[in-house]
Amino acid sequence: MGKRKRLGVALALYVVLGVLIWTTMSDVPVRIASGSVSIRALPLAVLAFFAVRTLLHWKADQIRAEREQ
Repeated sequence: MGKRKRLGVALALYVVLGVLIWTTMSDVPVRIASGSVSIRALPLAVLAFFAVRTLLHWKADQIRAEREQ
């Protein structure tokens, strides 16, 4: 499986997980410090972190491959 196809599969899985989080978790606010955050936003933020990390890793691999050539 090519690296570009693997990236597409990984991002599609992140989207599926995001939709599952959105549909199954309630939008109840949770108090943090002086404000409140929806309980749904916390796992979505973690998922977004991993998606961005995946994209950055893929881009870094592309840059390394270009430098080697």
